[in-house]
Amino acid sequence: MHTYRNMISRIAKTCMTGLLALMPVLAFAQRTITVTGTVVDDSAEPVIGASVLVAGTTTGVPTDLDGRYSITVPSNASLEFSSVGLTTVVEPVNGRTVINVVLATDNTFLESVVVVGYGTQKKGSVTGAIAGIGSDELIKTKSENPQNMLTGRVPGLRVWQTSAEPGSYSSNIDIRGYGSMLVVIDGVPRTIEDFNRLNANDIENVSVLKDGAAAIYGMRGGNGVLLVTTKKGAAETSKVTYNGSFTFQTPSGLPELADVVDAMKIYNEKAYNNISGGAAVFSDEFISEFTSGTRKATDWNDLVIQRVAPQTAHDVSVSGGTEKYQYYVSMGYSYQEGFFKSGDLNYDKYNVRANIAAEVVKGLKLDASVAGVVDQQNKPQTESDWLIRNWWRQGSVYPAYADPEGTLLSYVGMDLNENTIAEMTSDISGYKKYNKKQLQSQASLTYDFGTLASGLKGLSAKVLYSYDVRFDTNTNFKKEYNLYGANGDGTYNRITYSESSPSQLIKEHGQRNQHLWQAILNYNRDFGKHNLGGLIGWEAQRFTSETTSAGTNLLFSTPYLTSKSGDKEAYNIGGGYADVAHEAVIGRLNYNYDERYLLEGQFRYDGSSYFAQGHQWAFFPSVSAGWRVSQEPWFKDSAALNFINQFKLRASYATMGDEGIATGYGWMTGYTYEGGQTSTNGWYNGHVPGYLLNDSFVYMVSPQPLPNVNYSWGTIHTFNVGVDFEAWNGLLGVTVDYFNRQLTGILAQDSNTLPTVVGASAPVMNLESKRNFGLEVELSHRNKVGEVRYGLTGMMTITREKYGTSVTKGNYGSQYDRWRNDNQNNRYQGVQFGYEGAGRFNSWEDIWDYGQTVFTERDVLPGDYKYLDWNGDGEINGLDEHPYAYDQTPWMNYSLSFDMEWRNFDFSMLFQGSALGSVQYTESLRAIWGVNAGAGGVLTQYLDRWHPTVDGWTDPYDQSLAWSGGYYALTGHSPRDNSSFNRISTDYLRLKTVELGYTLPKINSARNFSLRIFANAYNPLTFSHMKYSDPEHPSSSYDRLYPLNKTYTLGVNLSF
Repeated sequence: MHTYRNMISRIAKTCMTGLLALMPVLAFAQRTITVTGTVVDDSAEPVIGASVLVAGTTTGVPTDLDGRYSITVPSNASLEFSSVGLTTVVEPVNGRTVINVVLATDNTFLESVVVVGYGTQKKGSVTGAIAGIGSDELIKTKSENPQNMLTGRVPGLRVWQTSAEPGSYSSNIDIRGYGSMLVVIDGVPRTIEDFNRLNANDIENVSVLKDGAAAIYGMRGGNGVLLVTTKKGAAETSKVTYNGSFTFQTPSGLPELADVVDAMKIYNEKAYNNISGGAAVFSDEFISEFTSGTRKATDWNDLVIQRVAPQTAHDVSVSGGTEKYQYYVSMGYSYQEGFFKSGDLNYDKYNVRANIAAEVVKGLKLDASVAGVVDQQNKPQTESDWLIRNWWRQGSVYPAYADPEGTLLSYVGMDLNENTIAEMTSDISGYKKYNKKQLQSQASLTYDFGTLASGLKGLSAKVLYSYDVRFDTNTNFKKEYNLYGANGDGTYNRITYSESSPSQLIKEHGQRNQHLWQAILNYNRDFGKHNLGGLIGWEAQRFTSETTSAGTNLLFSTPYLTSKSGDKEAYNIGGGYADVAHEAVIGRLNYNYDERYLLEGQFRYDGSSYFAQGHQWAFFPSVSAGWRVSQEPWFKDSAALNFINQFKLRASYATMGDEGIATGYGWMTGYTYEGGQTSTNGWYNGHVPGYLLNDSFVYMVSPQPLPNVNYSWGTIHTFNVGVDFEAWNGLLGVTVDYFNRQLTGILAQDSNTLPTVVGASAPVMNLESKRNFGLEVELSHRNKVGEVRYGLTGMMTITREKYGTSVTKGNYGSQYDRWRNDNQNNRYQGVQFGYEGAGRFNSWEDIWDYGQTVFTERDVLPGDYKYLDWNGDGEINGLDEHPYAYDQTPWMNYSLSFDMEWRNFDFSMLFQGSALGSVQYTESLRAIWGVNAGAGGVLTQYLDRWHPTVDGWTDPYDQSLAWSGGYYALTGHSPRDNSSFNRISTDYLRLKTVELGYTLPKINSARNFSLRIFANAYNPLTFSHMKYSDPEHPSSSYDRLYPLNKTYTLGVNLSF
């Protein structure tokens, strides 16, 4: 026993001695130190934002504005220094506490990763027409709508804003003129509305698939795909970021009413402009009462419009992590107020997001995301376009209030008794509230089989599930109110505004649910100079929605159903339901040899519930190839070509689908019930339409189109050829793409061949075809001169659409009739027929000379509109109408952006424009539209007209009068609706955004602290032929759509 104890003691002593001997070695191996230093480029300039990583890990820090960094690492680690466009350097620490590094210019930056359908690819290996934009570039444009922030940033992506109404997100967007695109956010197909409501500071990048690259999305990718990726965390110390801004909005191109004296004179001019003679509407004595101040005019502009409206946005994010997990969490709030002085048009939005990634076990990664949006759009009871119409019709002669104290709203002199102040004020006339609550969630597991065995390197599997839900709660409260008229004796006559009575409440509730399931197997591996990649997967998505609405007249003007009327017929109940499913098998195969010869094939076997059984599935393949000429050995060895960094040729061809109007389920028999489809005044006084037959009420219905179970989606064939070129390390970059897209089998109804006695409309069939084609060009230049870094990028896209076959028009009586009225078959779209202007009549002599060859009406005056006698028959009539203009769709888009950095200052601006477009106005922006008695509807633009130069004239046909020129003819003479005088060119060049920022210098005690202040202007300057409105303002709603905005923003970006 004693011997045993001695042996144990000796062993223990030996082990302790060994451990004590190893402790210094272990301590040194595990010791961590803080390394600092500076990263500069080959011009000895600091590299801002360079990545400093512990080699082999994701732990790291960025360099600051002076190129300096500080990182805590094991003393025996290695540091990896990298930055876009510069070489990567790896330095062993070897116990050093100061490491300074020089990064040389690297021509392989084209190998950066870009997002493609269901994955990523190296930029240099991409064979399709794919363009993108990063977060830093996106947020240089400050707008409440991320759609607008894409304007002019991506070639082929057309964005034009139609209104800045808070919460309406009124912009049009498409890719190459194709139509509504598919939007994919973090790998999940969603909607453009979902994109619009994102917090822009949560967006990491946006990629646009424009050609066969979108074929992997099948029928829903036929019009192109917008891929949006939100920000993720990184393995670094926790970082807190705050972005805050305050914005002043002003209307862009919003006409206003002229003052009362000018308005009355204009009305007198209009009355005098009569070949048979005319009398003044307003006497000189009456006008003098306003000029002397005896009678006060009403300034409707000041009562209705606030010329500066506030807007603000704030968001906070926290990101960070380790090698095992990463996180990004953010919260945001934004508010926008409208231009109506009541303040009752406004919008609030709250965003929250949490993106989490974690390594569960070795090789298995979990990615999870939860995002929520809560917003509310508040509107007056009267829609903004109708408010603008009513405002423009008002006359300044009559007061807005019946009493001197301004407490009783007047109806006297108001057209249809409409008082704009009452209609825009929610406390008086009621309101509309649109509330949305949305939750988007997704989770995926990715397993890297390469962790099991080296032979499985590059093989991974991913499963994903996503669930989105949205709740809509809308309230429409119409409130009965009174208007007053002064009797002149201190008493007032009171009326109830008829359109406000009775008070009414409508409640709407809706719920949308979307489920997505995905399972994808990926493979990517190098075999010497060969690279092989691909994926195979399955995807299913189901969307359901259900809406209900109920409304009733109210006994009392309170927004509660408890005050409902007892009249049973006053109830309005409606609703709807949708259930749509898509399912697909997808695949892609990539091969490249030595980064020179690139080949890609994709397919999607796609199914849709929109079609009848037997026609729900189709196969959509694509193929693309590229040749990186600059990677050829003979190219690299040529001294004459060594200035070229990148020269790549690529081409793609794909077959895709188009659902078109299949959403109407034209293969089913059914009816449309008219009940509940009410306008503002109510069809059939709000009752369900129908007939009394044999003392029984029979509801009225409309039959659906004749069923056709054989139709399917349209077929798209798209071809793209392009070239990517860059030289002198970025001093010159060129990308050119030509595209041609043919769509056949478009779903349509041939109503011309179906007799009306059938009692139903024609069936939906695959009948029509069209073609889109065009050219994209992008030029870029980036350079560094001394301490100044700058870049220039110019883009231009020309796209045209031509119909091949159309059945929506037909049964023409003659070839001329077909030529004049068939604007679709074998016709370029957007071409407008009308009268082409031949100038203006500058004098009586000009009128007489023109009348020698072309019949002229006897009431023509100097300044009137002269038209081209296109067919030469000596008179102006319908036979002179011919193609002379394009519609408002901008067939040519272009932009030029400039970015610059100097020390702590940064500056950026973007010019953007379009050409080959025009707009035809029809009501208030075409001619005076108001009530004579109040001199209503005289916008300031109508003062810019031809008129006699002398005061006191009453007969414009007095040929002794001298005339002064103007934009319009003498009041009372308007151009023909469809003439080049009324169809105005929308060609424009706009300074879309300009921003100046300054970042405070770093302080040694807080190297991770960064504060940037900036000033930004959006839409501040526009050059256009359109004098009195904004060139992007459409003719929708009779010219009265809510205006675009100009914004001026002050803000801060803070991080620590």
